[in-house]
Amino acid sequence: MRHTSSSLPGQPGHPAWSPLQSGLSLARPDVLPAGALRGVAILLSALGLALMLISLQPYVGASMVSETGPSQGSPINQYGFLAAGLVFALAVTSLASRKALASVLTPGFLLLGLLLAYNVATSPESALALRAVILTVIGMVIAFSVIILPRGERDFQIALTLALLAALAMSYGGLIVFPDLARHGYDAYEPQHSGLWRGHFSHKNIAGPVMCVIAICGVYLMRSGQRLLGLIIFAAGTLFVIQTGSKTTSGLFPIAILIVFSATLFGRAAAAILLTLMALASAWLFTIGSLDHPRISYLVLDFLGDQTYTGRTTLWEFSLSKIMDHPWFGFGLYNFWGTDNVLGLDAPFESAWDYRFIIHGHNNYLDILLNLGFVGGGLLIWILFIGPMFNYARARRNPGNRKLADMFFMIIVFVSLLSFLETFFLARNDPIWLMHVFAVFGLHLLARFDINAGTALPGKPSRRPKPA
Repeated sequence: MRHTSSSLPGQPGHPAWSPLQSGLSLARPDVLPAGALRGVAILLSALGLALMLISLQPYVGASMVSETGPSQGSPINQYGFLAAGLVFALAVTSLASRKALASVLTPGFLLLGLLLAYNVATSPESALALRAVILTVIGMVIAFSVIILPRGERDFQIALTLALLAALAMSYGGLIVFPDLARHGYDAYEPQHSGLWRGHFSHKNIAGPVMCVIAICGVYLMRSGQRLLGLIIFAAGTLFVIQTGSKTTSGLFPIAILIVFSATLFGRAAAAILLTLMALASAWLFTIGSLDHPRISYLVLDFLGDQTYTGRTTLWEFSLSKIMDHPWFGFGLYNFWGTDNVLGLDAPFESAWDYRFIIHGHNNYLDILLNLGFVGGGLLIWILFIGPMFNYARARRNPGNRKLADMFFMIIVFVSLLSFLETFFLARNDPIWLMHVFAVFGLHLLARFDINAGTALPGKPSRRPKPA
């Protein structure tokens, strides 16, 4: 990988970015022509993103409440993701920039590896924990590969568009071909969801957020010159979100879009970051904060018609009461909900929900602390939520990276707000988690590399996109 010594236009004194992908090569460059290698990279990127959005087992409905313990997982997903992980690991080591691969060896990611290894070693069910961690790491490898394999932003846009259209076709096609599977039927635990759209996803609480991310990607495509295609993707994603019946999710993603647009309006990434922090503080106040402030709770009731967030406040109160039982390293990864730590408790007759049979606490931040404590939880919160803000500020200094950086940060802002209502951290092949880590890796790379530098075809000069 070759560095240049000149500064970026309009950024005097700032070191120039290295190209994210200066070319595609194998150990033997004569194995395939350069054009074929480029096509393989685009195809693999599109397939990887489609796999993240669709999974290997679509149209499998599941209640978010169960009378049994945690699922042992689907063999199709487990072995399929293992095979996919091997393919993408081989692809990135063969096709991707060595410098970009080495960039993930940061203290944060290395400490995360040690944290996962520690939790596997200390888990009372080490074999199950190891399997869950392996699936989580494979998902992260695929998410990283989707961004690092394309030769430039145009190639990335092609892969992104193909995957988004595939996911939309699966969900909308399911409404026609498999209407009983693509919509919620009657569920004894969640009868209020009957008739709501979920597409090929297992639950509308997954379908809504993922469709929000798809709509955000549509905004990026519109801003990048693919106006009609981007508008179709944005409209299709937005309509689906509305049909999932989730008021909070429907309200969060336009907030995320407006927050990030402030960076373009004011010409400073700091504007978007400041508004993000203000939005997170407000979200905390109106969710966790409402537990101790009756006036805020009644405000929530006035706005949403339900001051319990569909029973979530019961789970949050219980979670808060348990965090200090194991404050430093938590109960262990995947070792709280669905285990004897909760299942063995007496039935909470005074509570709105029987939290013993809940699969997660519907709050990313609280569940991170329950599982990993303040030490491990602090590290993970830095990697997933705080670090991306710094990477966004760095990425936006490069005019050629701005539109893509905005897309990734919109996803981060959206999932950061959604984290007050749902749990999806390190969640194996959960599509919300995969979209989250996809954005984390995207900002990590854009903060360090120029996605467009060195990507011109032979005989054609490389052109830097105009500033956003």
